[in-house]
Amino acid sequence: MVYCGKPSKACGECRLRRTRCDYKRPSCTQCLRAGRSCKGYRDTNDLMFRDESQGLSDKHRRSTEAKAQAKAERSRAVDLSSTSYSDLDFALISSPQPAQFQPLPPLTINLATSPEDQATCFFFQNYVLGGKDMFKGHIDYLSDIYSSEEIGSGLADSVASLGMVGLANFWKSPNIMSNAAIKYNSAMRTISSQLRDVEQAKSDQTLISILLLGLYETNTCNSRSSMEAWTKHITGAVALMQLRGREALRTPLGYHMFIHLRSQVLTSCIQRHAPIPRIITEWSNEIDFETPEQAAATSLVHLASRYCDLRSSMSEFRDYSDPERIITTACAIDNDYDIWAKTCPYQMIYQTVTLKERSDEVFSDHYHIYPNLWVATVWNNYRSVRLLINELILDQLCHLYLSTPESPLLWNDTCFYENQVLASNTILLQLCHDICASVPFYLGFDPDADKRMPRAIPKAVSGNLLLWPLYTAAVTDLVSDMMREWVAGRLRWISDIIGIRQAAPLAFSLRRKQDLLTWQNEKEDDDIGSPLSSVESPVMEMNI
Repeated sequence: MVYCGKPSKACGECRLRRTRCDYKRPSCTQCLRAGRSCKGYRDTNDLMFRDESQGLSDKHRRSTEAKAQAKAERSRAVDLSSTSYSDLDFALISSPQPAQFQPLPPLTINLATSPEDQATCFFFQNYVLGGKDMFKGHIDYLSDIYSSEEIGSGLADSVASLGMVGLANFWKSPNIMSNAAIKYNSAMRTISSQLRDVEQAKSDQTLISILLLGLYETNTCNSRSSMEAWTKHITGAVALMQLRGREALRTPLGYHMFIHLRSQVLTSCIQRHAPIPRIITEWSNEIDFETPEQAAATSLVHLASRYCDLRSSMSEFRDYSDPERIITTACAIDNDYDIWAKTCPYQMIYQTVTLKERSDEVFSDHYHIYPNLWVATVWNNYRSVRLLINELILDQLCHLYLSTPESPLLWNDTCFYENQVLASNTILLQLCHDICASVPFYLGFDPDADKRMPRAIPKAVSGNLLLWPLYTAAVTDLVSDMMREWVAGRLRWISDIIGIRQAAPLAFSLRRKQDLLTWQNEKEDDDIGSPLSSVESPVMEMNI
């Protein structure tokens, strides 16, 4: 018998909808209030243990048969190889039928794959997804570079260091992590020497190497210095892009690299409350060969830059020096976000699937299916920034209502305060639920999969792209403890199964209901490394 943990005592309907059940009989109060038929309660004693005798017996039988078959094949090969030529001739002459001989397999020599090659393969498998769609993968332009150019040591070491980090986190191997640090330092030395030469500094491989080193800091993320190093990498990449000039946008490779850098810059500016550099907004306006969905993503960049400009004009989140200006500007940006969602191209429309059977991998009773990973990430970035905007509106509006109730802004429209508070609260809850509904798509949830078969591990890029939306949703004041706990569980799963180290301190922070993060040097019972706490924002990934 296997202990399966303490099951929920709630009725079937409350478990499906994740509502709090009061366990009353014959029907719980929630079901009676909602007017639905309560299916009653299950016997929790029958669910705490599961009989695995048959499964273990079958496993032992399969193992025994496999060993016996392998032993028989080895014995047959040995007998044939020890037979002399005269014995074979005698058998051929004396046998009335032609003898059938199984030839020995040819001698093969297996060459060991170097650690660098294994790490590179891991990186391409998890971050360069491939496919026909231009944005199906995250940084698919690397395939073109590896297939058409001679790879320099700087880019090779950057890729290898990232691959080794993934392998080290997956296998929980400190030795591999040490080798990853060695490769990272080697890449840093090579790039430093390349930056001394203008032509080498303007090369594609130098810029890509710096962007990948920033991703290395995200995946290791074991101290406050990781966050500072990530910011320096992004700042340096912006300077290199400016050095390359606008002509770099004219090629498909240059365009993809600019989009990759743009996503990193947006993440950095939103989390540091800094304005978007002019090179990003101006160059985004000069792109004239985008598809409709790519143009829609660029429109989101301009909306996000307006929020960054507003947020950077404030000394802190609770800067109440000019609430009327902040509220008016934020409401205008939020309205444009709403228009964007209602007018986005049909290529970005996603499906909502209702569950037939409850699953712990889905927060509510439904989840989303997107055309590809890029489309899903664009939607989550829309939701994350709009969450921040509406939180800002609510905070400033409540302060204005309490401090200056006679403000003209509150009386320009009938019941402006009440209507806006209700609208922002509704938007916040819906956005949080939509982010949670996107998680099964990222993590490869399949309701029709055979539960007895091992589940395929999602790509590492999926875990990276989920960190910021999940954390942003879970720290929203309106979300329930149940949603916050579910998000923390998903983040811990990303850390333990996919191997994205930064997800663990984020889960730690949420489970202690900390709104912000700082680094502390203390050991915790669940061995997640140095936890994040409340001074800095986490380093996370966007993809717009």
